[in-house]
Amino acid sequence: MRISIDVEGTVHEVDMEPGSSIQQILDSVGILPSTVLVTYDGRILPSTTKINESIMLETIIVSSGG
Repeated sequence: MRISIDVEGTVHEVDMEPGSSIQQILDSVGILPSTVLVTYDGRILPSTTKINESIMLETIIVSSGG
């Protein structure tokens, strides 16, 4: 299945096996899961969420500091 993930306006596309988790998808495009929130249809998806079909995901950059 083809996964598209928008990170700050850049769309990454990867082919993944059905049942892949959000964490595996992020790892495959070199994004640290701790740096983004992944959303679909306006809802935040936990990194353990399994994806079973082609989909377009979006991200929200998480920033922290002191």
